[in-house]
Amino acid sequence: MIGLVVVACLAAGLTTWLFRRRAQRRADKADQGGAITFTCLLRHPSRGDRWLRGRVLLGPSTLAWEPRTRSGAGISLPADLRRVGVRSPTAREAIRINGRSRIVECVSPQGKVLLAVMPHDADHLLGALPPGRVGE
Repeated sequence: MIGLVVVACLAAGLTTWLFRRRAQRRADKADQGGAITFTCLLRHPSRGDRWLRGRVLLGPSTLAWEPRTRSGAGISLPADLRRVGVRSPTAREAIRINGRSRIVECVSPQGKVLLAVMPHDADHLLGALPPGRVGE
């Protein structure tokens, strides 16, 4: 039994180390001006209350969303997307998405767009989106 606990602790430590290492590499690449990608959930006005899985491609002059499922095909980020706030998920949203994620609220002519990312990726996304005002 003790051996199982030791193995579980080692596996958890190794997993944590690998995730932090990947996040640090992504941050270093972004600081050097390279393109990075990270996991993101998108709630687009054309899809109602549905969260779509995908990835954000972020570069010096690029901000794009790549769908991971067929339901997100044909959906892209509006060209004039502006951030208006950042918040944690509500209890209801935390049932469908990771409760530790951060939701970046954006506005566009198409309506309200929500992007859910992990906290270590939120700074990259916030830096790429121009600020806006609620009600634009």
